[in-house]
Amino acid sequence: MTSTFHGLETAKRALLTQQVALQTVGHNISNAATVGYSRQRVNMVATSPLEMPAFRNSTMPGQIGTGVEYDSITRIRDSFLDLQFRRENQTLAMWEVMEQTFTSIEGLLNEPSDSGLRAVMDKFWNSLEVLNRDPSLLSARIDLIGAAVNLTDTLNSIDKGLTDITSDLESNITATTVQINSLTQKIADLNALIKRVEGPNQNANDLRDQRDLLVDQLSELVDVNVSTMADGSYTIVVAGVTVVEGNDSVQIDEGIADQASSGKLAGYVRSFAEVENVRTQLNAMVSTLVTGEMKVTLGNGYMTSQPMVAENNVTLSDGTVIPGGQTIPAGSTIVSPAEFKVQGFNGLHRLGYTIPDAETDIPFFTTENGDAEFTIGNIRVNPVVKNDTNKIAASGKYEIQDGKRVTVRGNGDISFALTNVRDYVFTFPSNMTTLASGTIDDFFRAFVGNLGTLSNNATQNVRNSQDLTYSAELMRQQVSGVSLDEELADMIRFQHAYNAAARNMTTVDEMLDRIINQMGIVGR
Repeated sequence: MTSTFHGLETAKRALLTQQVALQTVGHNISNAATVGYSRQRVNMVATSPLEMPAFRNSTMPGQIGTGVEYDSITRIRDSFLDLQFRRENQTLAMWEVMEQTFTSIEGLLNEPSDSGLRAVMDKFWNSLEVLNRDPSLLSARIDLIGAAVNLTDTLNSIDKGLTDITSDLESNITATTVQINSLTQKIADLNALIKRVEGPNQNANDLRDQRDLLVDQLSELVDVNVSTMADGSYTIVVAGVTVVEGNDSVQIDEGIADQASSGKLAGYVRSFAEVENVRTQLNAMVSTLVTGEMKVTLGNGYMTSQPMVAENNVTLSDGTVIPGGQTIPAGSTIVSPAEFKVQGFNGLHRLGYTIPDAETDIPFFTTENGDAEFTIGNIRVNPVVKNDTNKIAASGKYEIQDGKRVTVRGNGDISFALTNVRDYVFTFPSNMTTLASGTIDDFFRAFVGNLGTLSNNATQNVRNSQDLTYSAELMRQQVSGVSLDEELADMIRFQHAYNAAARNMTTVDEMLDRIINQMGIVGR
């Protein structure tokens, strides 16, 4: 049986419930632009009616309702969409890092342009052509030294730029590791706080949003796998290492970068490998140019600067024939074409004579610290040649004057052979480049083309990942995002319900007033 004030209690419950619903709508509207916020919903249920099943029930027909209440305030969130967004987000972050790296490398090489490495190499080759026209011309020698110094300086500058890029990548790996540790510690702290808040059957909606936002940020840095425990806490695995388990977090170091499969951390590692690959290929080009094995044919009149072995039978000026594979004495004059194996540009230059005193065996390029292996970082123009243009060994012939060797001016046997280096087909180291054989120019074109392809692939992958990430975020916002139109419609609905409940309470109050204050006064 209902009580006298049953109607007031029902209306009061309606007022309180609709008030909470309006407050939740206000909270949603306030956070419409808050990053990571998930809209919340008040779950209303009808309260238990007066006539519940029992051992003794009244004979009243039907059940009389007692109003409404809310049993929870929950956030609207789809864990599958979170997983999809984080997977795309970490892939996007990795490709963005690689795109930036390739952009930096392309900036160093500055290709194609009138001031890039290709233009510098062309100027070097062209200066050799000018020297070949008149090996004794001072201006041609000065131009060759200037072009060679410009070439080595450009290569050294590229090496320094690549070193700066790798240094930045290493610094970013360290900084990213620190950031990961900071995020995982915050997530562990939120785990503990959420468990305390939700202990008395509550929903820590805003705290859960904060935690999910931290996980989103973490997914940008490294591949992340999230598992939800029975108590509501997260267990998080990054790069195969469990870093968060309940209230506890584990600090990681830079070594985890090698295990990362996506995210910025993986992007830095892969970029580091790409930078070193660029350096390795350029080193292969330089090493092959300076010391790569090549065959050169020297014609009639060349005077051997050292004991030399030809590939074919060679006739000397005195009529002697030296079979192929046997040693030709130093100072012999060759009167038939002879094919020799030399060690690149340096080996060829060593066969020539300086002016005027016919010095020989002078390398054109040297390394900074006397290293045997030439790289883009240590190659230098031989200071002996750089400081004295007469030390350019362009001639292949000398004569004896007053008992001294004097170079024959105008002879360009070696300068001519040096110009042919540009068109010589070298065999490149298989472990350093994918180009099996070709000229130096072929190698550089293939190198630039391959770099451009890799850069274009990175850019294309960034665009694809951006589309996928945007699509995943859009689907997530359709579920979790705050729609102002929807919230305003709910506001009107809850407001009308609140007003109706208030009007119902007023009506019940008037009824009770009639009964209490205006009945039973007859006969007074």
